[in-house]
Amino acid sequence: MSLSQSEYNQSTHFYNEIMNSFKMDFSLYEDLTDILKPKSVLELGCGMGRVFPIFMKEATEVTGIDLSNEMVNQGRKHYSENRSENTKIEFIHGDICSFSINKKYDFIVLALSVLKHLWTEEQRLQALQNAKDHLNPDGFIAIDQTALLYCVHSTDWIDARTSLVADWVPNPNVLDNYQWKKTIDGNMDILQWRYCQGDKTDFGVKYTTYRYDIDRLLGHIEKLGMNHEQLLTEWGVNGLGDRGKRFIGLITHPDNKNSPKDALRDKVLQRNEQLWSDHDLYTASDKM
Repeated sequence: MSLSQSEYNQSTHFYNEIMNSFKMDFSLYEDLTDILKPKSVLELGCGMGRVFPIFMKEATEVTGIDLSNEMVNQGRKHYSENRSENTKIEFIHGDICSFSINKKYDFIVLALSVLKHLWTEEQRLQALQNAKDHLNPDGFIAIDQTALLYCVHSTDWIDARTSLVADWVPNPNVLDNYQWKKTIDGNMDILQWRYCQGDKTDFGVKYTTYRYDIDRLLGHIEKLGMNHEQLLTEWGVNGLGDRGKRFIGLITHPDNKNSPKDALRDKVLQRNEQLWSDHDLYTASDKM
């Protein structure tokens, strides 16, 4: 069992209570789904299917793959109890580097820097190659990637209610008594969360990811002979500028000349959502 798989298996409750509440990227996928209207969607590293309801508005088939058997089991349970008459939902317990499905998809999604859970260049190339192999000729791969989670340096414990995370959830009250801490150790980008009441820590969880710079990602995409287009540098309207530190973009086969960039950016401008995924940018904008 890999380190990431073990950590996610142990943190299913936290993922369900907090991470499933994260909606900072929902508008992105709502807009892309509305523009592209995919009939089949594949999400790599899907967890419990956090963004599946968005895809279900257009797709007749949504498939998710995750390395954590606990996440997959929870996702299957949830969607078996909340069935859709128009969309087939399937969860697959597997490795995004080595899975094989006998079909291709209109839209493949790698959300929330999922590639950072892979610690070697070979694994990342394999995952991207696998996505390419399962993509329809006129399909799109959406990647939302940042080199380092939450901020670019180590931190002490930070109150979640007064951090960038407060803007990621519809109801910040769910963050009461939660704190997060960031540690950079060589190539490891480690994120910890805990729940505290007074001096007592009732709950703690750790996620180990690995630095994956944007230029390395783009180099890997080019190595696979695919095209890429950056749509945004950040979630929401802040992504229309150059201060953001994310690559939010699309990968396509070379013969696919279609681009939803202009249509997406128009939608982003109309929504005018103010979001940051870097805590330093969040605190700086709060003081302006």
